[in-house]
Amino acid sequence: MSDIAQHIAVSQRVEIDDLDWDLCRRVGLTEREVESLAFFADVESQTVYYFLEVAKLQVARDPELLTFLTMWNYEEYFHSHAITRLLTECGVPVQSATERSTQVRAGARFKAAFEDFMQTMMAKLMPKRFVSLWMFWGAIQECLTTQAYEEIIRSTKNPVLEEMFKRIAKQERRHFAYYFNQARERLENNPRNQKFCRFIVNKFYAPVGSGVKSESDSVQLIARLFPGDKIIEVMTYIEKRMAQLPGMEGLDACSKWAHKIQPMLPEEMRAPSAQSERAAA
Repeated sequence: MSDIAQHIAVSQRVEIDDLDWDLCRRVGLTEREVESLAFFADVESQTVYYFLEVAKLQVARDPELLTFLTMWNYEEYFHSHAITRLLTECGVPVQSATERSTQVRAGARFKAAFEDFMQTMMAKLMPKRFVSLWMFWGAIQECLTTQAYEEIIRSTKNPVLEEMFKRIAKQERRHFAYYFNQARERLENNPRNQKFCRFIVNKFYAPVGSGVKSESDSVQLIARLFPGDKIIEVMTYIEKRMAQLPGMEGLDACSKWAHKIQPMLPEEMRAPSAQSERAAA
């Protein structure tokens, strides 16, 4: 069975109708969880716009790529829908997934338009290299997304939230696997693609969500999710996974970003190891 056929065989909206919503309401959510879930819902709701932007590119007209993007978009939208449902059940006033996606996109209009323009230009000028970057970028972002869901799974006291996020994380791991394997195929024995991807990631890396939120908002939310040295650990883990791809040994764009944002954080949220490194320097 081909890679895409395996995805078709298991693709579905995340199941939430069987969850114990009475228990979910009784246990409730912490303030940190409410902030994190709202951020997750906003980011997941934006995939439909990314799908529309990418689908118009000639390089995306490959039947396998369009098939995956269609499944990816469908599953990600229902991640937002499920998170919105859980917030609502716990008494958190929140817009529907569709309303949230429209409002978030309106706030990110300039950044979204600029990113769309840049990827359109790259896709026209260097189509094969762009697809390599597209897959590499997708893998690095899906890896972080999975880590974020798994952090909530480990820390929450709400068993319904834990179960829902286990189901979502399972789909996110599958998304990561597709992007990662596609990136490997396009980077293998291709030094130019390798150098191009490294250059772009080293120059422009920022975690998923940075394109639809202000830099300050996204930094604060990610730092709350991964407080202190945890953010350094997570970013280093992502780099180790991506270093398994051809030409990516020693990649450090993610940990450099984690160190760069430290001055933007309140003192109590900063990574002690990063502060120690600065003091030693």
